[in-house]
Amino acid sequence: MPGQFGTFIPIWNWHPALVGLFVFGIDFGAIMAIRKFIERKAYLSRWWSFKIGDTVGLPVFAGFAAAVISDEEYSGFYTQAWWHVLVMLVGYSLAIFFQVKSLTTGFFTWADVFRPSELYHTIIFGVMFYLMVSVLLPVVVDHEPTRVTALAFVGLAIYVGAWWADNTSLVDKTSDRVLEARRRS
Repeated sequence: MPGQFGTFIPIWNWHPALVGLFVFGIDFGAIMAIRKFIERKAYLSRWWSFKIGDTVGLPVFAGFAAAVISDEEYSGFYTQAWWHVLVMLVGYSLAIFFQVKSLTTGFFTWADVFRPSELYHTIIFGVMFYLMVSVLLPVVVDHEPTRVTALAFVGLAIYVGAWWADNTSLVDKTSDRVLEARRRS
């Protein structure tokens, strides 16, 4: 089937707008729903990669990537099951690494790690990493780069730029519980 290239989550033959909405829904949409309906506290975090990257960047990248690859047959190493398993393992390894780093630096407590929205974020991080990385190479090697390809990379650049901003002094790295304590005092 064109556009699937061995992926475990076969969304790439869907209509591009549906792919973008799916990515938005399982990431930003689900996290905000958990915050509102389970945690009973709807809040938008200070992280630009969440506010802009997950709402605009990744859905745009995924939607336009679906348009780019939908009519191609692929045969590179990125179509092999071992590659997809590796990408998924790297995604979950990164998710665990970030949680351990947050715990060891004191940014998170165990209560933070097990907060429903954070727990879901850790789980969905591996899936989102897999979806974005597994489609990246097929988009890069597409035989007919077009404006649609360029727009896919604009979406990816939005996410990367937001992630970069999160890792600069533009974003306060003070733990949420410290900020809450300051607000209360």
